[in-house]
Amino acid sequence: MKYLVSLLVLINLLYANEDIDLKTDFLSSLDEVSEIATKTKLNIDDVPSFVTILQSDKLQKIGLDTVFEALSQVPGVQTKREASGVPVVVFRGVSQKGEVKLMVDGITINNAYRGSIYYYLEFPLELVERIEVIRGAGSVLYGSGAISGVINIITKSANKETQNEVFLSVGSYHNRKAGALVSGDISNIHIALDTYYQKNTKQIETIDEHIKNYSLGLKISNEYFALISRLTQSQEGNAYGIFGVPDTSLDQLNNLNRTLFNELSYKNTFSKNNSITVLAGYTKYTQEVDVAHPLLPTYLNANYSENSYYTQADFNSKSVENNDLLIGLKYEHAKTLKSEFSVGNPISNPDFQRDTFSLYFNDQYAITSNIDISAGLRYDDYSDFGQSTSPSLGIVYRATDIIRLKAQYSHAFRAPSWVELTSNNALQAEKSDTLEFGIVVKENQNNKIRLNTYISQIKDLITKDLISHKYIQNSKNKFYGIELETDYTPAHNIELNFLASYVNAKDADGNDLSNIANILASTALYYDIGYGFNIGSLLKYVSSSKRAEGDLRGNFSSSVLYDQTISYVYKDFTLRLIVKDLFNRGTYYALPQHSASDNFYAGGRNILLKANMEF
Repeated sequence: MKYLVSLLVLINLLYANEDIDLKTDFLSSLDEVSEIATKTKLNIDDVPSFVTILQSDKLQKIGLDTVFEALSQVPGVQTKREASGVPVVVFRGVSQKGEVKLMVDGITINNAYRGSIYYYLEFPLELVERIEVIRGAGSVLYGSGAISGVINIITKSANKETQNEVFLSVGSYHNRKAGALVSGDISNIHIALDTYYQKNTKQIETIDEHIKNYSLGLKISNEYFALISRLTQSQEGNAYGIFGVPDTSLDQLNNLNRTLFNELSYKNTFSKNNSITVLAGYTKYTQEVDVAHPLLPTYLNANYSENSYYTQADFNSKSVENNDLLIGLKYEHAKTLKSEFSVGNPISNPDFQRDTFSLYFNDQYAITSNIDISAGLRYDDYSDFGQSTSPSLGIVYRATDIIRLKAQYSHAFRAPSWVELTSNNALQAEKSDTLEFGIVVKENQNNKIRLNTYISQIKDLITKDLISHKYIQNSKNKFYGIELETDYTPAHNIELNFLASYVNAKDADGNDLSNIANILASTALYYDIGYGFNIGSLLKYVSSSKRAEGDLRGNFSSSVLYDQTISYVYKDFTLRLIVKDLFNRGTYYALPQHSASDNFYAGGRNILLKANMEF
């Protein structure tokens, strides 16, 4: 009943109807121009790919705090945590590691070790301008791992127009966070520096879920050149443990990940219709893990690091009438620097190295003023497992001024990770084929509906055999679903967003995949009361899900959570009070069958008080 009352209050606010400000409508339309689908700037509704753009300022108004929380506002994306406490994003029911590509300012974060991305998901929204997301395959432009989705986090440092700011927050579990962004110009050179530090001592009963994160980012740029550098470290407790043995230590056992990337780019529009972008970069990834062993009275210690060097060139041309052509090539060399673990005595894993050569093209061709087609093809040659070819074909039909119809076929792949190849060096790439159809109804930028359906199949799926504990490749999964996204702005001071999705995920025998919610839904309301005050409300629903085959504990329960935010804005200062899980329902995630507990309890109601000053 209390959720019904909350919904009725939100709906009643919509009757404060006023005329939409046309200037606001125009400025909002610029926010939905993205490069993620084609690497050229286009409105997301004019490309065949199904793209969502999350604006950080809007996300924070409804109480969202991190990239991980923000991704729950993408249709078809389920956010949860593993038994070890690490955050996981599940795109369209695909939950294997490495099936989603994550980038920060266009620089790939996925490591070759496992394909992991979780250590960047706690990145704070205070330093983010927007998050661009492809729902579905994106291998033509982004290569391995872009099977079920592509995420690009655009930081504020990447925007020369961003204002300087400082921010801090305090909250439940002794949560502390502080950070800043400063920028300026020296002659014709723009310099931007951002940083943050976050720490809490979260411990529920004896389960350690603490975090200690920081990041330092730098961008130096002029008209043609840009240098981006970022160091990020993430440390967290092991929660219920990698092996189902709870981590009860706040200072001894943890999972630490550290990333460093540097990229130098050159971009030149050397004629009216032609431009070239050249990149050269270096990345390093390190992981140090200490966990309790399930059988021995000792700890397992792992220490791993890898680095990679890459160079890339993209040529874009509009010289041929009605065509927008992209041709690119990339070379990358990756190598393990250290790979060892110990249970008493140190053991070293084999060293790996990988050379990858990629060639790709994509052409956006306007057949008529109302019909665009897009065709792409990518070829990858991996030194350690072989070759892969990824095609795509799509069409956009502007039926009327307000209606667009879209369709796309895409093939994608995932190269086997080094952990998987350690177990079985005969593994080949996973492959997926996806067919999507959609409709966009956009009366104006403030009132729009996006509806799409898809069917996808992943073949040559890499899984771990429960008997031999080796990775094998003899299965496939099938997925189909529907995604709905609506935005409604009845007045200049009210914004309402509703998301809903249905996913059906099955294995080769037609059985439902475990721990995948079939239905996801959320509704968000932002209401500017006036006099500097505004409220943001977020209601989220996740349906029940099936536990693993043979698990006798029954289905994992559905959940309904309600968050409430109250903000006060005075000039360039913002004070925000956020109450997550207002009705204290509790957040739970499924644990493996052999775990000591039935569910992963991640806490109930918690409070954040945030302050931000721009200058």
